[in-house]
Parts: sequence; C-alpha cells; structure tokens
Amino acid sequence: MLYHNEKYVIVFSSTYHGYYVEELLRRNLIPNTFKKAPRAIAPSCYTAIYIQKKDLDEAIDLISQAKVSIKGIYELIQIGSMLDYKKIQ
Repeated sequence: MLYHNEKYVIVFSSTYHGYYVEELLRRNLIPNTFKKAPRAIAPSCYTAIYIQKKDLDEAIDLISQAKVSIKGIYELIQIGSMLDYKKIQ
C-alpha cells in the first residue's frame, strides 16, 4: 500500500540506513514511507523508502551528502492491480 502517491523505491541493505534516511527526508519535508523492500527486488532483510517523483532528485542529493549506501533505485510501474519494478540506478 502506498501512502503519498509514491513512484520510486530506494533500497538499503541496512535497517539502520533506512531509518536514518527516513528521518533525514522528513527533516527536509520530503514525504516518504519506510518499510521492508519488496522481495521481487531485494532480499527479505533489506529495507526501502518510497517517495514521490517530484522528490527523487532532492532525496538522492540528501542521501549522497549523508554518504549512505543505496542498493538500488526502482521506478514503480502499476499494471492493473499489480506492481512491477524497473531499476533506474
């Protein structure tokens, strides 16, 4: 379930990194949803941040400045009631 019309998923291998980025984005007024990464794109222990398209560039800049390692960035593609993922980075 997506809460803020999210269009992108940023995946982290560390739960700590996911929590850190969630708070970093909230402090910078970027709406996001933190939860486990979908199994279709990452192992079950990975976490993910879901964000809107308009916030993607700013979020990547903030994460890069914080020197947090990203495992992948995926675009969410809605196909009927199903979601597919396209890796963009």
